[in-house]
Amino acid sequence: MTAVSRTRLEPDARRRQIVEAARTLYAERAYDDVSLAELARAAGVTRGLLHHYFGSKREIFLAVMRDSTLMPETELPDLLHLTLSERVRVTMDWILDAAQTYGQAWVAASGAAELHGESDLQVVVDEADDRAARLVLDAVGLPDSPVLRARLRASAAYVKALCREWLQRGTLTRDDVLDLLTTHLVHVLEGS
Repeated sequence: MTAVSRTRLEPDARRRQIVEAARTLYAERAYDDVSLAELARAAGVTRGLLHHYFGSKREIFLAVMRDSTLMPETELPDLLHLTLSERVRVTMDWILDAAQTYGQAWVAASGAAELHGESDLQVVVDEADDRAARLVLDAVGLPDSPVLRARLRASAAYVKALCREWLQRGTLTRDDVLDLLTTHLVHVLEGS
């Protein structure tokens, strides 16, 4: 039997390696369909090392979910010279970049998870939805009011459903999603 050579990584690099391997598995299959042994194999580590860094399979999953809410690294240009509809469209296009880059695992997991009451996953989803609402308001140049933020948080399920149709099912194109989101969010933000 040949010994497997393992590379010693710094803790942050090792955590990143584990999260990336888990993201790949969770993008393909549901949480319950991925075993801890499979996560360890995909990350090239032992189960004991998974426990050392995360404590449990659930904590690895939550790390993937938190990591999947990242926005693109590029900054939006100043949009204030544009109409509200144009500002929303540019902002949503920017957010769809993030969904395409980071969000398949998020869309798969957040749409498939049973979110009832106060669960650890619901907390992650709620935090991400609130952060996204604040980001949209800032990007389109509207005040961060509780009412506008609530309207945007309530639209999060629609955004995720559209992204699932585009990224997972292929029933909508990115342009379809962009058009639908722009129309919807302009309506939501105008309050009509």
